[in-house]
Amino acid sequence: MRDMQQHLTQQLEISLNPTHLEVINESHNHSGPASESHFKLVVVSDYFSDLKLIDRHRFVNQLFKEELSHIHALAMHTYTPDEWAIKNGAPDSPKCAGGSKS
Repeated sequence: MRDMQQHLTQQLEISLNPTHLEVINESHNHSGPASESHFKLVVVSDYFSDLKLIDRHRFVNQLFKEELSHIHALAMHTYTPDEWAIKNGAPDSPKCAGGSKS
């Protein structure tokens, strides 16, 4: 897939109709040549209102079942609109522990 970030964004918009969405390509922070291997998702959607956190993540994992064979890391931050109003931000991703960057 040529533009994974755009693909992930489109699929999340279609599936969850989010009120807030960030799909961040963090591949440049990690070792290795892959340019689309590490992503961070911040998704705020009413769809999550009746789901536990684990079920939200299962939904996203199932949505991207095929894509995850090409993605090394997918950080998911899934919120309801009420949770987002309280948090108003997702945590920073951890630093890469995979050795020096090329």
